[in-house]
Amino acid sequence: MKYKFLKNLSTPYPYLFHTKRNLIIASILSIVIFLINYYFSQNTVTNNFYPCLTASIVTFLSILFFTELVPNVFFTSEIKESWNILREFFFTLGILISIALFQNSFLYPFKNSIDNNFFLSLINTFSYVILIGTIPILIIIWINYVVILKENLRSVKAYNKELEKELKQKDKEIVLSIKTNNVNETLILDLATFLFAKSEGNYVDVYTQTLNSVDIKPYRISIQKLLNNLSNYPFILSTHRSYIINIKNIRRTSGNARNYKISFPNVSHEVPVSRNKFKLFKEKFDKFYK
Repeated sequence: MKYKFLKNLSTPYPYLFHTKRNLIIASILSIVIFLINYYFSQNTVTNNFYPCLTASIVTFLSILFFTELVPNVFFTSEIKESWNILREFFFTLGILISIALFQNSFLYPFKNSIDNNFFLSLINTFSYVILIGTIPILIIIWINYVVILKENLRSVKAYNKELEKELKQKDKEIVLSIKTNNVNETLILDLATFLFAKSEGNYVDVYTQTLNSVDIKPYRISIQKLLNNLSNYPFILSTHRSYIINIKNIRRTSGNARNYKISFPNVSHEVPVSRNKFKLFKEKFDKFYK
């Protein structure tokens, strides 16, 4: 039971915090806190209009402060791509702590009781904010997870259905000559047979389809330089910082937006699609298969 619980906490979860969403969350929670304080609170400080308004504005600002500053300073793209339920929980807990600290600091002047201690007030404020905010945040996390998971599964199902129809249209043969970083080496690439390319240090392994097998050849070229040479072809795109694929030669797909994999004919391993590139992949795929 304990192991299963810990495993669930490491379940991939989409990183959804961006400025527009942060503004919506901050606005909704600040309004909720104002209404709860003004109409339902028994506290003589927080159920007055100006303290209630101050608490609402402080909530709005503290949420924006935490959700905008912390990710920009501390979160790399790798952290966002490997986001999970546990990180989502601690990040939302951090939002609540930020609200409590800001509210106590700004509302403390309204608490004119002589025996009112700042740190005791901080503990009370923190407990109050946690009580109000924990259940809505847990509900939001659960709803987001269920809705996004269902949406991604529907998308994957639709992709596989389109792939099974085999409606690919063969364009005229396109053969490119690409100069590598080795002066004596040139990559001759037939886009009709090109499956994908994988970065391996200073080299790129190029996978191409032959009659009944796959040919793999290393070339001394960066993955970005190869991608630049293929930028004129919309069916070629990067799905990960280490991979370039040919959408036309995909065999099947599996997973969802947080763990999406692509398979190619006669290739044992699958090509990953990173979360930040899933939307682009979806748009390109829809263009060629719908």
